[in-house]
Amino acid sequence: MSKPLAPAWAVLLLVPLVACGGETAPPIASHEAPAHGQPSASIASATVDRGVASAPTATPAAADLPPMMPGRVRAPTVGEVACPSLDFEQFIRAFFNSGDLQVRFTARPVHYKVPYYDYHNTEPGDPANPQWETFERDRPMHDRYRYDAHVQAYISDSDWLYPGEVWTGVDANGQHVKNPVTELSVRKVSDTEYVVDTPGRVTTFMRREDCWYLTHDWLLDPFEGCQWPEGCRALREYEAPYYDNEEVP
Repeated sequence: MSKPLAPAWAVLLLVPLVACGGETAPPIASHEAPAHGQPSASIASATVDRGVASAPTATPAAADLPPMMPGRVRAPTVGEVACPSLDFEQFIRAFFNSGDLQVRFTARPVHYKVPYYDYHNTEPGDPANPQWETFERDRPMHDRYRYDAHVQAYISDSDWLYPGEVWTGVDANGQHVKNPVTELSVRKVSDTEYVVDTPGRVTTFMRREDCWYLTHDWLLDPFEGCQWPEGCRALREYEAPYYDNEEVP
């Protein structure tokens, strides 16, 4: 039997958040040794590569932080972190650009939904297994998407924001940082629920009394509907180069 795929949703798992529940579907990983029933380290690292990574929940001392990537400044919030806006479009732009907002307005726990084969490192499409694995994590989740007001578009960032960091899109010389525009769309489900669609992933935000909160993260299944076993294995061979790049740091 050919080698199972390295977990693909690990990219969603390495990040801290704060607040309370909501509902929908979703994943998150870490470099910690997984407890029973939790994803492996390889799954966790895959989540990081997809755009989410683990960061501290409190603002560390500047001396303890690595050098900042271009386009951001350290500007820790003084006092309580306030909701930037009840208008979701304005909220999500501010949320993506602030490490403090990502910590404050992520629900605890966040609900994750990932393909079963990613979580358990089994063969995709095997009818002997369920399609999905769900779990919860009580930690903030920092994404690698930003809103660039200069180009009026969502862009991909090369790293997450630590608590206390704000993405400005301007480097130390005052020059605009040119990051690639990303495939990201905001979709309204109801007056109290919005979804952020990114390639292979659905992230849900729910409106609560005081603000919006990230509540669910769902990694889609590229093998859904494949013909078992030949069709699924052929598709796996096609996808293999992508997954082979997702190595544990």
